[in-house]
Amino acid sequence: MKFRSLLTSLKPATRLLAIIGLLSSGSLLAKDIKQKPNFVILLADDVSSDSIGCYGSPNPHTTPHIDNLAQNGIKFSNMFVSEAMCGPARAELYTGLMPQRNGTFRNHKASNPDVKSVVHYLSDLGYRVGLAGKKHISPEKVYPFETIPGICGKAAEAKPKPDDWRGVQSFIKRDPKQPFCLVIGSIHAHSPWTVGDTKYWKEEDVVLPPNLVDTPQTRSAYWRYLAEVREFDRQVGDTLKILKDNKKLDNTIIIVLDENGTGMVGGKWTVFDWGVRSACVIKFPDKWQAKFETDAIAQYCDIVPTLIDAAGGTPPSSLDGKSLLPLIKGETKTHRKQAFFLFNNRVHQSKGDPHFSIRAVTNGKYKLIWNLTPDNLYVVNVTSTDLTGRVRPTDHGRIYASMIDRMKMDEHAEAMVNRIRSRPQYQLYDLQNDPYELKSLAENPEYSAMISKFKKDIKKWMKDQGDDGHVDPEGMNVIKYNEYQFPYPRKTKAINKNKTKK
Repeated sequence: MKFRSLLTSLKPATRLLAIIGLLSSGSLLAKDIKQKPNFVILLADDVSSDSIGCYGSPNPHTTPHIDNLAQNGIKFSNMFVSEAMCGPARAELYTGLMPQRNGTFRNHKASNPDVKSVVHYLSDLGYRVGLAGKKHISPEKVYPFETIPGICGKAAEAKPKPDDWRGVQSFIKRDPKQPFCLVIGSIHAHSPWTVGDTKYWKEEDVVLPPNLVDTPQTRSAYWRYLAEVREFDRQVGDTLKILKDNKKLDNTIIIVLDENGTGMVGGKWTVFDWGVRSACVIKFPDKWQAKFETDAIAQYCDIVPTLIDAAGGTPPSSLDGKSLLPLIKGETKTHRKQAFFLFNNRVHQSKGDPHFSIRAVTNGKYKLIWNLTPDNLYVVNVTSTDLTGRVRPTDHGRIYASMIDRMKMDEHAEAMVNRIRSRPQYQLYDLQNDPYELKSLAENPEYSAMISKFKKDIKKWMKDQGDDGHVDPEGMNVIKYNEYQFPYPRKTKAINKNKTKK
């Protein structure tokens, strides 16, 4: 009889005495630790899942290691972040709580100090928990990761130092009897897109997503973005080799996530699928569940309870996430009925940007987007040209400005810019037939009942999360879209490719 079954069969008082006795002798701890798997999470930075080969990228040769891992592991096709920004996505991933409940409901905001993270949960189960690379979460009390040197963590670094894997090797080799959880927070493919090799594609042949506009600035930036995605894939391959060389592959669960979508117009900082849909590939030891793909709806908050469950613990019922193991074991084919999303742009309120809040829900087939401040101008990093008339000297700034330049001669460009800067109160999309959410069905009476149902679902979710929607404009700068005179940007400058890529 297995140990857990044996304990269950005992009366409560006898069970408690048995546990105390075993803990005193150290035999339970030693036995559990020996059997517990290691965890390695590889987290990209600003990568849309449609850039990854096994998720249908039309541009080949971008992610050979991730594609191979998916061939021998589990691929989630409906994994989402609740809020498509680096800080909120990571806080949700590490706490098992959605943004409103962990406190990081906008970018760069610290989490609530009384929140626990994966570090606490796994440390209590005997693990050491380390992070190499990008962190972008606070406070330290909530996220006391052991810092592992050697991997650049500065997302905006144009010339990062080459990876030095000695710190990672030392961490995974230390004390073979103790299980570990290692997070590798890559900075790829956060802008600027200056790293990686573009030799795998010809710039003129790169296939752009249909929600972008094919301008020289966009094409060049997307070409270099693909090279950075491949850099992340190279880190995945390097990590797998280190695990294999150190004989850790047989007892390590590997999770590859691409974080929120790319930092281009319509990706990061939105609730469009290009921003909130994440790649998620999981590899268990012994080829268990190899070549398994699921369309079950899951969110980042589900990862922490999954790790706790796999480590032999019991996930707290207070978490928003729930373990994916029943799904992975084949005990069920569904996980969540819906996924919910939010966006708050208050990060720049001190600079005078207009307030904008969005909430959304999807059942996997349709998505309702509810813009809580539809009269306001939508302004984030990539669209600040609208507010200032100045083109941000960044890759994503140049992309948006070049789209505006095209508006007077290109209906598609006009539609794509207005899709971003001017939002109706409701947008409804058919995700299966319109995956880039280009044609809203919200005005079609055929879908009125569905919209009403989704609105109720969003209201209930907001209430459960303690979310007031941040619709109170007190202290906020409100700039109504219809009253705004858009400054027309200066002509964008061509990018000198010789300074950025091979």
